[in-house]
Amino acid sequence: MAVIVDSDTVSGGEVVVMSDYLFGIGDFSRFTMLSVRMLRHYDQRGLLVPTYVDPDNGYRYYSPDQLKIAARIRTLRDTGAGIDQIAGLLPLFNRKEELRAALEAHAHSLDAAAFQIAEQKSLLLSIMNQLQEYPMEITVQERDYPALRVLALRRTIANYQAESSLWGDYMQFMQTQAAPPMSAFTSRWGATYFDPDYREEDVDVAIWGEFNGDFETQGDFQIMEFPAQKVVWATLVGPYEGTGAVCEAIGTWISENSKTMSGEMFLVNIVSPAQDPNPANWVTEINYPIA
Repeated sequence: MAVIVDSDTVSGGEVVVMSDYLFGIGDFSRFTMLSVRMLRHYDQRGLLVPTYVDPDNGYRYYSPDQLKIAARIRTLRDTGAGIDQIAGLLPLFNRKEELRAALEAHAHSLDAAAFQIAEQKSLLLSIMNQLQEYPMEITVQERDYPALRVLALRRTIANYQAESSLWGDYMQFMQTQAAPPMSAFTSRWGATYFDPDYREEDVDVAIWGEFNGDFETQGDFQIMEFPAQKVVWATLVGPYEGTGAVCEAIGTWISENSKTMSGEMFLVNIVSPAQDPNPANWVTEINYPIA
């Protein structure tokens, strides 16, 4: 339904419209491919306010100029943008460079979301596979771990999943002239986690290789020395999604044996992704220092 609004017939003698020709909400819904329910929602949120609302019956009416705005809202919504984000983007359609920068930022957020979804799917498939297989056997033991001198790359990263980027930076550094020769390293490579508790973000991590050479600190690369210490440990065989089960087993062992944690948890890669691309063949030692 469309109406012609005559300003002389409106209470107060004034109507603020961009056109005398207005669409009823049903017709506007058809032309914009936005449901009436969503149009009402956008009105309530101040995102797409009708040009005119009949004071007698509350019917909403929209001007033809709002068709383009509605199309932009629909397109941005379909990219995954929320209402607040859409409200910030709409004014930028008249400022192309600012709009491009804002859309690029949104694209990066979608990349991050896609990575998270892929991680979630991988975990889900791992759980499904475990339903069809024998439970992973986890043997928890206590041992004396020797002192370590390592060449470490230590940074605060976004989350634990971002650790792979550290390994990429480490390998890239090893290809530069500033890097020491590989002959200065042993076969022991791992990672140490310095936060006293588990963190969802801003994780303090050092990845390292046991090192026998000389090196002067360069940026985030530094020599670190870990003392000999007693640890409780277990081996994870397979993809890293199984880390939680191994940590749970170690925690149970520590409680049953009345031990006290002391120091930073660390991993040692026996077979890493760099050595074998098949996650089923990865072998990782998980170590928790105890007093």
